[in-house]
Amino acid sequence: MIQRICRLLKDELLDNGYEYGFYLNGKTYKPDMSNGFDKEFFDRLLSEYRVQDPGDTRQAKVGTCNDIVVLMKAILDEQSVPSKIWLLHDRQHGMFHTVLTFYAEDKTIYLELTPRSAKPWYGKEIVFDNEQCFISEYSKDACEVIEITDSVVIGEAPEFILSRMDL
Repeated sequence: MIQRICRLLKDELLDNGYEYGFYLNGKTYKPDMSNGFDKEFFDRLLSEYRVQDPGDTRQAKVGTCNDIVVLMKAILDEQSVPSKIWLLHDRQHGMFHTVLTFYAEDKTIYLELTPRSAKPWYGKEIVFDNEQCFISEYSKDACEVIEITDSVVIGEAPEFILSRMDL
């Protein structure tokens, strides 16, 4: 069952042309890193970005980690597979990342499918004996692991991140 669920998610998100960015009011915004850090994109992300509807993410093939996990959750919800959305907050480096876990065969599974991911485990499911094992693994090195499933609201700013940022 785990392999079937992972295949379902990979079929949509892996090697299917998804790019990092966001879709808002009919327009796609993607960072231009050709001259280094794209401050204009980042500022727009902090001020204008809203969590996308999964249908928009699918249609535009663009999204942030927030949008990808919302799409993954929608796919899993259609299959009645329980899942949760988590915020990983690396306090030392001020970095945030949103991930999803799902539950099958009495295991907790994490599958990274965010566009532009350079993680060596991209596209590979990581199976944990339980949710606490997942939390323990990702809590290392001063990283907070916060369950935010109910805080992610489609069409709203990502307050689950913004409220933790030093702006």
